[in-house]
Amino acid sequence: MRLLTLASLVALLVAPASKADDRPAQTAASAPTTKPDPASQGPDESIAKKYQEILAEFEAEQIARRRVLTKAQSTPAKPVISEKRPRDLIVHYARRMVDLALSSPADPGARDALLWVIDKPGRGDGGPYGDEFARAAALLVRHHGDDPEAVRIGLGLDNRVTPRRDALLFGFYAAAKGPEAKGLARLALAQYLAPKATKVEYARSVEGRPKRRGISGGKVVREIDLPDEDYAYHLGLRQCERQVIRAEAERLFEEVISEYGDVPLITRHQRVLEALLKEPAPKLNGEPLTDDVRRFIERVVARTKTLGEEAEARLDDMLNLAVGKSAPEIEGLDFNGKPLKLSDYKGKVVVLVFWGTWCGPCMAQVPHERELVERLKGQPFALLGVDCESDKDKARAVMARERMTWPNWYDAPQFEGPIARRYHIRGYRSVFFIDAKGIIRSRGGAFDQVDKLLEEIKQQASGQPTSRPIRP
Repeated sequence: MRLLTLASLVALLVAPASKADDRPAQTAASAPTTKPDPASQGPDESIAKKYQEILAEFEAEQIARRRVLTKAQSTPAKPVISEKRPRDLIVHYARRMVDLALSSPADPGARDALLWVIDKPGRGDGGPYGDEFARAAALLVRHHGDDPEAVRIGLGLDNRVTPRRDALLFGFYAAAKGPEAKGLARLALAQYLAPKATKVEYARSVEGRPKRRGISGGKVVREIDLPDEDYAYHLGLRQCERQVIRAEAERLFEEVISEYGDVPLITRHQRVLEALLKEPAPKLNGEPLTDDVRRFIERVVARTKTLGEEAEARLDDMLNLAVGKSAPEIEGLDFNGKPLKLSDYKGKVVVLVFWGTWCGPCMAQVPHERELVERLKGQPFALLGVDCESDKDKARAVMARERMTWPNWYDAPQFEGPIARRYHIRGYRSVFFIDAKGIIRSRGGAFDQVDKLLEEIKQQASGQPTSRPIRP
C-alpha cells in the first residue's frame, strides 16, 4: 500500500514552480512502477520487486522521520532520527536505485528506478546527488530514450538550467524514434531552452564570479561565490548566443505544433495520480481519500490536452510573457466587487502574485508581503494578487485574518481561471515584477528588486540611465 501525503500531492501539482533545494522527497506514488507477479520468477519481476523493496525502505524512513519531527514540535525531548540528513538520504537511495538498474538496465523496472532518481525537479543536481542524476540520465538515454514513459519526465525539468539536464534532454532528443517519444522530447527541450536563453543573457552581462543567492521571505539572506562546478558551467554559458538558443526553442515549438500537434499530452504528474487511484486503498495523510479529494484527482487525471496545444501556449509565453515584454492587461472585479485593472497602475512598480490559500509557499510569504506593503506605503508601488481559491468565501476569510489589504482578483479554479490561462500559470506561487512602464522585469526572485525598480523611477525623473542586468 502506498502513502501519499497532502504535501506531496500539492508538490506533484505545482512542481514546476518549486525551486527549493530541500524539497521534501516524493513518496512511492511518485513513480509509475512495474508491479511484480508473485507467481513469476522471471528476471523482469525480480528487478521490479527489488525496486519496490528499496522504495518501501525509503518510504519507511521518510514516514518515521516525519512522525518524530511532528512529535518533537509538542515535546521538549530531542528527536532521535536517522543519522542521515535528508539530502544524504536521497543520495543513499538514489545510488541504490542506479546500482539496481545497472544489473539489467533495459528492464522496465530499471527504468522506473532511474526515473525515481531524476524525478526531483526542485533539487539542484550538483554534488553527490548530481553524480547519481548523471548516471541515471545516461542509462535512461541509452536504454529508454525511445520510451515515452521515460521521455515525458523531461517536461518537468525546465525550472533549472544545469549541465546534467542539458545531457538528459539533448540525449532524449537524439534517442527518440517513435512519434510520441519524438514529440515529447522536442517539447521538453524547447521548454528547457527558453529559460536557458535567459540564463545565457545574464551570464554574458556579469563580470567575474557570480554569487549564489539564498532567498527567504522575499529577502536575500546570504550570498556565496558559485561553487567551481557551477562557475565552470557559467563560463560555458558566456560562450553561447542567446538569440541562437531562443531561435532553436521557437523552431522546436513550431515543429511540435506542425508534426506532433495531435499527440496527447500526458504528464508524469498525471501518471503519478493515475497510479494512486489504482491502489486498492490509496491514502492521504494516513487516511483514505475523501470523496472531494478523489474527485479533484480524477479531474486532474482527466484533463485532456495535446502536445500542439501545450507548444502553442509555451511559445506564446516565450514570445509575449518574457522579461522585457509588456504585461498583458488584467481587467475584472476585486473581492469587494469594484473594478480592478492592471493598467490603472502604470507609473507604479507592481508585484503581481498568483496564489491560493491551499498553497503552503503562498501563505508563508504573506507576512513578508504585508511587511513590503507597509514599508513602501506612500511610494509608487502596488502589490496585486490573483487568488485561485475554489471557495471564494474561504479566500475572503483568510484575507481578513491575514490582513491582506491589497487588491486581489478572484480567478478560480486554479490553473483554469482566465487570468491564470492568459499568464500561462503552471505553478503556485507565481510572481511577476512589473516596472512603472508596465514591462515585465522579472519572474520570481527577491523583493529587493522592488527597491531597484523604484530607484529607476527616480533616475528616470532626473534623466539618469537606468540599465541593469536581468537576473533569471
